[in-house]
Amino acid sequence: MVKALAAIVALTAGCDYITDGFTTNGFSGDPFPTLIASPTGALMTGFTVDGDTDMHTAVLDVMSPMNVIDRGPDAPVTVDDDATFQMYGVHQPFGPFDLQRANFADNTLTTLHPCDGSPCVVGTPTSPQPFDAIIGMPAFVSDALRLHLGEDPAAGSDTIFVLPDVAGSEAARSYSCDADFPVPFRGGGTIIIGGTELSFTNWRIAIDACLSFDPDPNAPQSQRGTDALFVASTATGVSILGLSAYQRYQLTHPGAPDASTLPVSSVMLENETITGNLTTIPTMALVANSPTNPRAPCRQVWANHLLVQRDCAPGDDCPCIPDQDPNNGTFCAVPAVTELAPPTGFPVLIVDDGNDTLQALRTELTPDQPEVDGILGTSALRQIELDVDFPNDRLLARCTDPDLSVCEARPEMPREQDRTQVQGCLGLLP
Repeated sequence: MVKALAAIVALTAGCDYITDGFTTNGFSGDPFPTLIASPTGALMTGFTVDGDTDMHTAVLDVMSPMNVIDRGPDAPVTVDDDATFQMYGVHQPFGPFDLQRANFADNTLTTLHPCDGSPCVVGTPTSPQPFDAIIGMPAFVSDALRLHLGEDPAAGSDTIFVLPDVAGSEAARSYSCDADFPVPFRGGGTIIIGGTELSFTNWRIAIDACLSFDPDPNAPQSQRGTDALFVASTATGVSILGLSAYQRYQLTHPGAPDASTLPVSSVMLENETITGNLTTIPTMALVANSPTNPRAPCRQVWANHLLVQRDCAPGDDCPCIPDQDPNNGTFCAVPAVTELAPPTGFPVLIVDDGNDTLQALRTELTPDQPEVDGILGTSALRQIELDVDFPNDRLLARCTDPDLSVCEARPEMPREQDRTQVQGCLGLLP
């Protein structure tokens, strides 16, 4: 059973609103932020189950398509399709989980010991964090989850919000200077738990990225960054990258050292310890989907920079296709891009392409998505506030650092007449 869970990574659902004594009205959270803990980078909360007096420590993982309670390696595996459980935050940084913040009713909860050891841990070998529950994406099927993480996980300032959804259309959110990432939820399949075959829906958050982006108009496209596809996880601080993707990165960045010369390190997910070579990627751009104008992620970054400034001119490396553009190839729609350049870069663990977790994600997302290159950890989310808005099938990102050299959320620009608005968001107007 542990092997089955590992193959799917970690793996439905009405929700309730907390007012007086948890009166049910169709919403799971409350109007206030929840202060949580992430000493290892993994997001940790308190967890209780109706009828159970024990307080558990839960990993809140957006990559998990299961809610799990771990009652020990000898407990029988069971699936409760009508469970009610609660999420707790802390009153003050580094305090106990004693502040009830959400009540998830009518959810599926699996009793399962997800790892080989006891207790199960996330984090790193030098900084392990025990846990005995997992809050996965099924808990938020009727809600939106807002992540507002501090720059330093050790500072104890990470907060989350459980919201009914995030108001505003795609255009309205872009006019509010948000970066809108439409239809990010992918995957789905079945898994056998306790002798029962369970289906799970498209809970994985697939995000295109351009590593070490450089939209230099004088550079060839091959030198503007390295394209990658990640699946987001909030159970790890360090991001994970397959070796073949890192070797592509070396081609576009010749100074990058060989993986074998980098220090060996490990990261522990809920169900396995992954060992590889640790490096730092200095910058990363997260790129939204664009069904009308599909391009590789680094090409989309270049398109956004060029077309937000002006239409294509003769001699430009124009990303538009004349036959598909009423303006004869001088303007075309560009998706949102969020460019991140923290002072210390992003820690990345380079792992073998045959890693079980990466292989399972690739199998699950194929052929809907290109080959999954890695797992995006929370260190890549600490310069932005991210809304995981499942009810509206989108992500919304906005920068929390006012320094545009550290974080720049570039809204989508579907029409040429939106250019002035987008330029205003980026501070490009006189």
